[in-house]
Amino acid sequence: MAKEPTLSPTEFLGKKYFDIGEKAFSGDGCPVDFGKAAANFAQSAKLGYVPAIYSLGVCYLRGFGVKPDVKRAYELIKQAAEAGNIDAQFTLGHFYLDGSGIVEQDYKKAVEIFSKTAEQGHPGGMNDLGFCYQRGLGVEQDDEKAFECFSEAAEADFPAALNNVGDCYSFGRGVERNPAEAFSYYSRAAHLGYATAMNNIGMCYLNGSGVTADYKLAVEWFKRAADLGNAVAVANLGFCYETGRGVEKDVKEAVRLYTMSADAECPSGQYNLAKCYLNGTGVTENKERAFSLYRRSAEHGFAMAYVDLSLCYTQGAGVAPDPELAEKYKALAEAAGYRVPELTTEKQEKKTTPKKSSSKKKK
Repeated sequence: MAKEPTLSPTEFLGKKYFDIGEKAFSGDGCPVDFGKAAANFAQSAKLGYVPAIYSLGVCYLRGFGVKPDVKRAYELIKQAAEAGNIDAQFTLGHFYLDGSGIVEQDYKKAVEIFSKTAEQGHPGGMNDLGFCYQRGLGVEQDDEKAFECFSEAAEADFPAALNNVGDCYSFGRGVERNPAEAFSYYSRAAHLGYATAMNNIGMCYLNGSGVTADYKLAVEWFKRAADLGNAVAVANLGFCYETGRGVEKDVKEAVRLYTMSADAECPSGQYNLAKCYLNGTGVTENKERAFSLYRRSAEHGFAMAYVDLSLCYTQGAGVAPDPELAEKYKALAEAAGYRVPELTTEKQEKKTTPKKSSSKKKK
């Protein structure tokens, strides 16, 4: 029988510190204590224990038990990656994918790193390689290749990949559209605690996509996702309250939820809240506020906001009329598959012509 490799005294001590940090980080048999976790990771890292170097980097990246320091995080994660830690290599790929400011955004470098981690069987690397193929980042856009990558990562029950396979089936990206199959994958991801998939299940129940429509179940799943901090689900829950689907209609509650979602920079939350301010639904009408929210939503690439911005600039709603900008947003909307309704001359005049003040004094 082969003997287990013997750790040197330094490695043994480093592992002990790391194990204490891991338990404090996860709350395994003790209360969660990020400060204690980071301190023990630091002690372990000083002894050269590679998993601790990576974990300490994550603490600096996310602010767990230490003050966030992206530069320090990058240095530690890079050190661990160069020492062969596959999780560190995967995380390093995100520095290049996201363009953290510490390194220049480099999609090709990110693809190179994700490919290497995928070859080593890392499901996150395979999933994010699929993301790059789907968006054409650092590689030629290829929906079928993206679907293959997502599917391979999903075989390891990687929640994000399961959700991405669901999206592919839902929208027919790289595979024939199959709403029932999409619902199945969303369910698998949701039961692993993935909030985005919980929101997607809610949408399936709301729209009757791949499953019989059930507004109450839609609300239930939106609430589950919202409780985990998913801002899109918060906006969708607001829509249910605004329209009375699955819950008693309550526009004030809808506005509260839209506001929460908008404050979290969710474009659909900003868009829905803008509609409320434009029409005075649950709030005092405020076209300037509506315009500001539409613009924030559009800055996130929310295509429906292009339609409304075009109308705002045409009508002078919340902003000075500007035909040139109206045409610009109309073109963006149409490129995304949305049509900007034509306004009659009478409607435009009502919006853009100021009312004449009455010469009669009120009695």
